[in-house]
Amino acid sequence: MLSQPGLVVAPSALPAGTSRFTYVHGAVSSPMCLSVAVFAACVGLGYAGVLGAALALVGVLAIGVHSARYRRVRAYIDSQARLHEKAKRERKRLKLLRPIGPLRIEHYNELRAIVEEVERINEPEAKRFELQELLDHYIRLAVDHRRCSDALQLANGAGAPPTMPAGDSPRSRRRREILQRRILHRDSCTQQMERLSDELAATDELIRLIAQRIASPELDGDLAHEIDRRLWELDEVDAALHQLSA
Repeated sequence: MLSQPGLVVAPSALPAGTSRFTYVHGAVSSPMCLSVAVFAACVGLGYAGVLGAALALVGVLAIGVHSARYRRVRAYIDSQARLHEKAKRERKRLKLLRPIGPLRIEHYNELRAIVEEVERINEPEAKRFELQELLDHYIRLAVDHRRCSDALQLANGAGAPPTMPAGDSPRSRRRREILQRRILHRDSCTQQMERLSDELAATDELIRLIAQRIASPELDGDLAHEIDRRLWELDEVDAALHQLSA
């Protein structure tokens, strides 16, 4: 006999890259399933001893395995997996930013809040412009910028590089060559640091530009037509009333 529509939750197709074992593991290891399993085991232990606890535990786990076939359960498992990946990504980002300083972390948190707001408004567009990847790019730039700053501090030491030694002894020539290389490397590092600063600012502006475009409503070129049409109708009504009164 056919079941009534809407009463049965049909199993869903597996998303790409997701196995059935993943859903079974997610359903069985979920806090709700584990809580029910512990409760059932305690009840079974009280009524039928160890055997009852084992049977109750196996029964709850079997229900959990069976529930992994349904679309709603899989959607919940997918959402929890996305939240887990998001938290893992945030921990990794903050771990990289923490040595840089609180100002950079504060700036990143501001950009992250903008990206999350854009994802709330229009998630497909946020994925299209790869805003999360832009945040990762910002993190890499910030880390490289800090490394350049540390390299310059090591190059300068307590102050400016030492002056070139006088004389033309072999030791002086060797030291002069080393100092020249240090100065060249310092200048190159300074230029790279300036480029990274510019790229950081450009990434910030790009994220804000994308957020601005997505948050703004689409412009309708026919806005004035709605008002003009009604004004024309009012003019027609006034003209008709004028002719009738004449």
